[in-house]
Amino acid sequence: MTNWGTVFLRLFLLGIGGLIIGWLYDLPLLGLLIAMMAALAWHLSWLYRLDKWLRGEKLEFLPEGSGVWPRIFARIDFLRKRGRRRGRRFKSLLKQLRQATRTFPDAGVILNDRNEIVVFNRAARELLGLKKRDRGLRIENLLRDPAFVAYLRSEEPLAPVEIASPMASDQWLSCHAVPYGFNQKMLLVRDVTERRKLEDMRRDFVANASHELRTPLTVISGYLDALADDTAMNPELKQPVDEMQIQALRMRQLVDELLRLSELETEHAISNPEAVNIGAIIETARQEVLALPDSPKQVEVIVENHSDLVGNIRDIQSVVSNLVSNAARYTPIDGKITIRWWTDDDGAYLSVADTGKGIAKEHLPRLCERFYRAEDGRERVGGRGTGLGLAIVKHALTRHGAELKIESEPGKGSVFTCLFPAASVIAIA
Repeated sequence: MTNWGTVFLRLFLLGIGGLIIGWLYDLPLLGLLIAMMAALAWHLSWLYRLDKWLRGEKLEFLPEGSGVWPRIFARIDFLRKRGRRRGRRFKSLLKQLRQATRTFPDAGVILNDRNEIVVFNRAARELLGLKKRDRGLRIENLLRDPAFVAYLRSEEPLAPVEIASPMASDQWLSCHAVPYGFNQKMLLVRDVTERRKLEDMRRDFVANASHELRTPLTVISGYLDALADDTAMNPELKQPVDEMQIQALRMRQLVDELLRLSELETEHAISNPEAVNIGAIIETARQEVLALPDSPKQVEVIVENHSDLVGNIRDIQSVVSNLVSNAARYTPIDGKITIRWWTDDDGAYLSVADTGKGIAKEHLPRLCERFYRAEDGRERVGGRGTGLGLAIVKHALTRHGAELKIESEPGKGSVFTCLFPAASVIAIA
């Protein structure tokens, strides 16, 4: 086939020929103009045929003469056929995808960069009540739950948010937005009503059972205390009675912590926030640890900023007390515990560091689960814990918009750091 170099050579020769013919008639420029006009007309005729072809009108024949036009037509014909083949495959895949998404139990909604609805599946119609006319509308105008709107507008990756269904007040939905395509996101919505009901049943059962256990435990502890104080008791019974007292005390502690955790799980917001003297709470926790018979004797307090918190005093006391007692439980008597408090522009920080045995990396993600223990129960101080302390810490911090960061390495100790938002900090002059 003719290449572009040949085309330019022919145009050049045609122009030279026009100049020569025009020179014979003393009009060289006119001859050149006529030659160029003829070349332009010839190419325009093929451009016209190309336009008809692209608009779908069938040409009578494909040229086989000179020039680059046969090459152009052949290339375009190849691209059109390849595009049609790909289009058929794409339509087939799209059809299969739509058929598959119709059977999904979870709702899927594709949103553009303005959170406008692009497309959704059948489950989205049932769970969210979406209709065809809702395409192009902003999803926040249809799902007006404040928690959902805040989640959708947040730029940071967050855990899925759970909201009440717009279709039924007793139905709960879990919403999770993930990146999808170019500058889009897919909103995945799942019905979590049954799980919520099971969680509520479990929470009510734990709260009720713990409450009912309080009375018999109080009676048992009372009789055990009376036996322990009885001078006429058989000396052989002293050790069993002392052990029963220890276990009864542990049971009462477990019941109290179960009730506290149930309360924290139920009340997600702080009803009456007040100023919390964090320095006094830290000093109280320090004195409590030093009072234990086998606790570490080095408990250092570092207060870098004289600032208080806005929140619930009982919650903050639980956080500090549990973190410090947890550090004492795993720190040898010649070890050291450091309680540090400081603030910056991002918020406030409370850290409890120890020189204990440390925690393996694989246990860190699950430490705040209730009853989860990373060790085998051979705590050094205070006996076996309940496994609820860090769960209480996590829920108490969540109520204050704070989070817990855990750093640990076996043999080098652990550092538990609470990060409080700047809005909860009160600066003291």
